[in-house]
Amino acid sequence: MEHNHAIYLERLQVGKSALQSLGLASLVTTTIFLIELVGGLLSGSLALLADSGHMATDVLALGLGWLAVWFAKKPATPERTYGYYRVEILAALANGVLLCAMSVLVCYEAVQRLNQPKSIHVEEMFGFGAVGLLANVVSALLLHKTSRTSVNVRAAYLHVIGDLLGSVGVVVGAVAIYLTGWLILDPIISILIAMLIAKSSWGIITESVDVLLESVPKDLDINEVEQALRQINHVRDLHDLHVWSITSGVNALSCHIVVDRYDCSEHVILAINKMLKERFKIEHVTVQLENFRVKAEINHRPLAETVEKRDHRGCAHHH
Repeated sequence: MEHNHAIYLERLQVGKSALQSLGLASLVTTTIFLIELVGGLLSGSLALLADSGHMATDVLALGLGWLAVWFAKKPATPERTYGYYRVEILAALANGVLLCAMSVLVCYEAVQRLNQPKSIHVEEMFGFGAVGLLANVVSALLLHKTSRTSVNVRAAYLHVIGDLLGSVGVVVGAVAIYLTGWLILDPIISILIAMLIAKSSWGIITESVDVLLESVPKDLDINEVEQALRQINHVRDLHDLHVWSITSGVNALSCHIVVDRYDCSEHVILAINKMLKERFKIEHVTVQLENFRVKAEINHRPLAETVEKRDHRGCAHHH
């Protein structure tokens, strides 16, 4: 459990920064959600209401993200040896689904307004949109740095970026409607905002599912990892190579390494761990060393028969 504890301490530092960023962003976003909701009702702008609706999902997303980071800080247990890191991934997945659902609802309402445009108070639309834009810039800056280390925080960050783009759309739309009088621009801008939100949320969903399915991380090439392992001195072959993510920024690897000499096992293990950490940023490594004879016996004979034969040779009685 020592290696797991080292990973836990590293993630604890990341978690502290994430909690602070998510907490401050939640406060800003909640305030602006209330302002934009009032503004949307007063101005009659669907684009502004759509943006406030997205703000509402942001409040939920940021709160869910904060809870996930707090929960993930809990240490590993004998039952959950990796700890609670995957809670962050589940939160990111939930946020992605929530964003997609909201995009569909906004598009539906926008289509209704395309058929029956409604009058809009452009001045209120512009004023509240500008306030929302400023607040989203602040929230985005708070989350930007931490978003690189956690898919959960990145999901919350994309919520805010989606809102920022939405606020830009509201402000630009208000100016365009003021200059042209084209009320149809309001639902068109709403649809564009929804499409941007759906695109970003789909990326979060696929990334979260990849982690849950223990796919190879997107920033790693498993063929390159295999070639690097084969170049280690005394390594003659390898099989059952697996690379996956425990959570964002924590990659793991396991494999069977066939060596030509067991007496060099210490050198091989140290060389493998050093190379994987420095070149591929993989720190959680589990390797089984074996020679060709052991590999053949494991692959082509019943394991019970193999062990029984070795017991007769006295291997099991050496201490």
